[in-house]
Amino acid sequence: MKAIYFIWSLFERFGISLVSFAGNLILAYLLTPADFGLVAMLGVFTSLVFVLVDCGLSDGLLRESNPSDRDFNTLFVFNTCTGLALCLLYAALSPLVADFMGNPQLQPVLAALGIGAIFSGMSISQFARLRSRLKFKRVAMIGIGSIVLALTTAIIMALQGCRYWSLVALQVCYPAANVLLLLIFGDWHIRFEFDTARFRQLWKFGVNLLLSTVFAQLAQNIFSFVLGKYYSATNAGYMGQAQKLQQTPVNALEAAISGTSFVLIAKCPTDDEKRRQTLRMLGMMSLANALLCTLMFALCDPIVGFLLPDKWLPVIPYMRLMLCWALAYPVCNFMLIVFKLFDHTAVIRNVMIVEKMLIVVAALLLYRQGIETAILAASSISFLALLVYFADAQRLCGISFLKLLGTYATSTFMAVAAGVAAWAATLPFETNLAQLAAGILAFAIATLLLCRLLRPDYVRYLASKLQSKF
Repeated sequence: MKAIYFIWSLFERFGISLVSFAGNLILAYLLTPADFGLVAMLGVFTSLVFVLVDCGLSDGLLRESNPSDRDFNTLFVFNTCTGLALCLLYAALSPLVADFMGNPQLQPVLAALGIGAIFSGMSISQFARLRSRLKFKRVAMIGIGSIVLALTTAIIMALQGCRYWSLVALQVCYPAANVLLLLIFGDWHIRFEFDTARFRQLWKFGVNLLLSTVFAQLAQNIFSFVLGKYYSATNAGYMGQAQKLQQTPVNALEAAISGTSFVLIAKCPTDDEKRRQTLRMLGMMSLANALLCTLMFALCDPIVGFLLPDKWLPVIPYMRLMLCWALAYPVCNFMLIVFKLFDHTAVIRNVMIVEKMLIVVAALLLYRQGIETAILAASSISFLALLVYFADAQRLCGISFLKLLGTYATSTFMAVAAGVAAWAATLPFETNLAQLAAGILAFAIATLLLCRLLRPDYVRYLASKLQSKF
């Protein structure tokens, strides 16, 4: 596997995340928590746009060694038509959703957010084509350029007093900018043709991913929905901001490693090689994810205090809870690579649906005991699901349960130890900046020592890949 692909994929994901993060900070100063909460309450609907438009079909193409142009054209026609249908559906549902939530402002917002589905449908097949051709550099440039254009639009609207409509514009302009830049720079070669037989093959693969991913998005956004329905838009805004602070780096890391690994491991010539590469990448991903989560948990107070105005301080307890959950769910998502690669998507469907349904039920039943209790229950459910994934990986794919569990446990132990060192280093200092500097330095030193002691193989692997390229 070539390190340059990972480098460009990391550049794409972290570039998009850093730009999004910076733009979100600017918008946090210009808008109120209630403005953010109004859009966060509809996060369940906006998060389903890409899932329902794609239906897992792009993954079906990416797992193949040499998909044809006709395959991508078939995907484009289906995605675009589905996006249009979803836009019309959201417009029709918008008055019902507004009535249920008890907030009439949500009706035009949901109808407007549906427009983004059309643009998402037009871009999915083109990004899949570029990734299949290993053109990760071009994907990175287009993705980063699109988020810059969308955020610029949103910030200008916020400065003009458009309030929550600037956040709506951000959701719509980002996929629209993707389409624009793909037309200019993405080697857009689309013909309106549809291969029914080929679509059936892709659908058979993608339908299991569709069902599982729908439930995953419901579980991920249920807490903002519950807070908006039973508490207030302001509380939903705090939760939404906490999720952004947690998900921006965590999801970027997961997407960079998982997305690139899926394409490259799929091209391994034998199943044994796929197992070795998957186990190695799982170890690296679980370690990187755990380190990121524990660092942010240890430095949560100075991070929020330094980056955001005082009106956002109530996000801190929400953020800590979401970071606890993030120790499990990104690794669960990474494990899905194993089952996709070995064509066991039914496992993804069965385990994930049960897991996410339990999380949704826990949120709806336990919110009266406090949203904190509901999130802790969700974390526990995800940890149990991870163990089930490990067991299924051994049963179906021949990857040792004990090796998987040992790799994850070692990574978590190392991260927690480094996090404790970071937290302890902040105690002598009072200012946010000093605490951040001391905590990050202590964390880096502890991580380096622990990696050399417990995971020297990862250090050697990364060093060899970088040396072979540079």
